Amino acid sequence: MICPLLLAAIPQLAAPLRAEPVDVLDVGIALTMEQRQVIHNARILLADGRILAVGRQDQLELPRTMGEHWSYPDSTAFPGAVDLHSHIQTGGWGDINDMVHPDNPELRVLDTVVPWNPLYRDAAAAGVTTLNGIPGSGTNMGGAGVLVKAKPGKTVAEVVFRQPGSVKIAQGYNPERGADLGNSRMGMWWMLRWWLAEAQAVSDSDTLGQRPDVAHIAGVNRGHYPYLVHTAGARDTYGTVRMFQLEAGVPVVVSHGSFHGYMAGEAIAAVAASLNIGPRNFDFSFNGRARFIGLVQAYEAAGNRDISVQTDAPVVPQEEFLYQASLAERLGCSTWEALESINVDPARQILAEDRLGRLAPGIDADIVVKAGQPLDPRSPVQLVLVDGKIAYDIRDGQRY
Repeated sequence: MICPLLLAAIPQLAAPLRAEPVDVLDVGIALTMEQRQVIHNARILLADGRILAVGRQDQLELPRTMGEHWSYPDSTAFPGAVDLHSHIQTGGWGDINDMVHPDNPELRVLDTVVPWNPLYRDAAAAGVTTLNGIPGSGTNMGGAGVLVKAKPGKTVAEVVFRQPGSVKIAQGYNPERGADLGNSRMGMWWMLRWWLAEAQAVSDSDTLGQRPDVAHIAGVNRGHYPYLVHTAGARDTYGTVRMFQLEAGVPVVVSHGSFHGYMAGEAIAAVAASLNIGPRNFDFSFNGRARFIGLVQAYEAAGNRDISVQTDAPVVPQEEFLYQASLAERLGCSTWEALESINVDPARQILAEDRLGRLAPGIDADIVVKAGQPLDPRSPVQLVLVDGKIAYDIRDGQRY
């Protein structure tokens, strides 16, 4: 559980002067996720879908022109959760997973997005406000994923935050196949290195328009979004770090990292790699020392600090995303590491920290209000704002 520190509010004391209405959210505690800052009796001002100011109620004036005023004096507010590994963008099992060729960098999931589908509504009701919808893991390179806001909207354009959100890679287990180079680790890794070289050449020559097959992955080389790599086991988990981060020098998020991947934890920590752990949150050792190992705790104990959790939804239901962090804490990781694993860390990993994952001026007004501690599964989510508008209000009927 959190032991909140009484911290001074940010210096801005007066409400911003605006002719347009400013919405106000007052809460008992705000976890800004800015250097683990905690603000008691907090006030958050928002307009035009962004946060204008955050501070204490006795130090931050109400705006002269006020719009909505939400008040939850006994509740906690924190940034909307960001899940980097999700497959619910269609509202079911319509995710792309083309397995004819071992590498499909030209594919994308954008065209499969169903805005505000029932699974996105469940996500919002549980405090998940941004999801990275990605292809399946049947091939080494599945195509481009898309970052989507869990908010009401009739068109894809209304809900898409960024396209692409990431590019999906799979190493180990799922993409193994017969009859071609995908039959072995050596063959799969050779093909991936070939595509990495192609992407670098296209990026360097600025010929993305002439190479639509490589355009998505060349965008990674330009730092617009990262690779998100399905990988597991110590060998493949570190192999991902070596191939993408150390050799190719491109943004990469290691996703899953299960099945004893934590045994390479110290080597991974030495290069400050980004880890996206789940949906399996623990390992069980079948030996004389039979025991459960909490994966987030194991990576944290090895020195890793850049850790997010994930659901691989619908493998774990999307509405249980916060519970993934609760379980990580229960299995031994620090409370702050668990809290950061659902917002500020995944926002930074997906290269969207300038818009997501914190309660700070200029950041998107994606805010969750919960009746108790964020990681306490017994306390319900009461209000969820996405881009400053209500995506879920428990008073309209509890969904989750």
